Amino acid sequence: MELIDRVERERLAKEAIYAEMKENPIDLDALYDAMVKTIHYDYVGFEHKRKYYMPNESRTYVFSNYRYGTLTIEMLARSLHQMVGDMHDRHLRFHCEDWIDYRNLGLPYRVRAARDCLYVTSAKPETGLVPGDKILEVQSMSPERVRDYMRRAAFYSGLPERELWGGYLRMARSLTVEHADGSRERVETPPCPPFEEDYPIEFRMLAGNAAYLRLERMDREAMDTLLTKHGGDIAKSRKLILDLRRNVGGDENALDGLLPYLVVRERTIEELRGDEGCWCLFTENNCNRRYDVLSAFRATCTDPEEIALVDQEISLYRDNFGKGLVFLPPEAVEGTVFPAPAAPEKVVVLTDTFCEDEGEQFVALCKRCGGKVTVIGRPTMGTLDYFDPITVALHDKMTLSYPIRMTPAAYEGRGTSEKGLSVDEYIPWTSKEIFQDILLDRAMAL
Repeated sequence: MELIDRVERERLAKEAIYAEMKENPIDLDALYDAMVKTIHYDYVGFEHKRKYYMPNESRTYVFSNYRYGTLTIEMLARSLHQMVGDMHDRHLRFHCEDWIDYRNLGLPYRVRAARDCLYVTSAKPETGLVPGDKILEVQSMSPERVRDYMRRAAFYSGLPERELWGGYLRMARSLTVEHADGSRERVETPPCPPFEEDYPIEFRMLAGNAAYLRLERMDREAMDTLLTKHGGDIAKSRKLILDLRRNVGGDENALDGLLPYLVVRERTIEELRGDEGCWCLFTENNCNRRYDVLSAFRATCTDPEEIALVDQEISLYRDNFGKGLVFLPPEAVEGTVFPAPAAPEKVVVLTDTFCEDEGEQFVALCKRCGGKVTVIGRPTMGTLDYFDPITVALHDKMTLSYPIRMTPAAYEGRGTSEKGLSVDEYIPWTSKEIFQDILLDRAMAL
């Protein structure tokens, strides 16, 4: 009797797990058809990323489980996340509006990958982890085994130093950890609710009259306030160190106030921006989708100048409807940057894999400023090649966001995807950096 009760409890538990898909069935054929066709025909980076595109693996996994009644909405979403993540483009994103979407979970610790383990670089106290801990296993699998299981495509790079494990670790429920004293334990990691990430902007003066500016976000208001308060200190410093290692982007013009301290001669904004124009993929779908968004936005506008700009953008998509890949020349930008009357003799920019989007754009701009700028550390994320995303609904809870424009550099095969912007002095990451700021020490020595 006890055995029968246990079997019945297990049966009911399984029914509860798979109930959502049965009670609210999803047309999987239509879902995959929309996703596959959009990526193949409307995503501007498809030809360059084709080697990573393996939708049949996801389709086989999902439909096999669906056939046997063992498919959950969570399994479906994770499989689609994986399929999109495999493309190695941070601007190509699948989103599921549900708690199962691991992007809607928080990760209360950070790691840096080595070949045989993951090093904890920071952690909230409640995790039981401390900086320097080695994660030897995730869900009882070594990092190397996880890489094999994920076909070495899920972490945006095949180089441990550049791997991004955050998305995968958000789904993990247990870790095998080795502490500094050599002891090992299994640490449970229950789902963490999302929390507000802290991306600080801070300034301080260091030894040797060096001004240090840590920039983890591109925030115009915060930068204006900082420059009002500390612009004089920067002007009088011997060296300016710009720490962009974890810059997540934001307002691309937020750091314009720094430019007079960086240039060595008069430079136009056009020179510094280095805009080469772009290639835009004007498929019928892309034109229709962008037209719908622009038309809806235009209906809310009241400012005549804003309406004129929206009408100009609408005309762009009407005039190029269905033309495919079209080159759009750079827009003229007015303005000149003059060297500040008093400025640092040397500027050192610190970068790392976690510098992306507008943060990367600013690093590229810094490299055009002149001979007194030196970039050290590791190459940036490599997110500049494809941009201007469109979002399309795949289901009432699922969307796909994909870019429709690419840089001439990407078009010609000289882009930054999977490589990032190069540095003047490369310093590989080691676990010593958890406790000693090696890059900052080197910047101070230059």
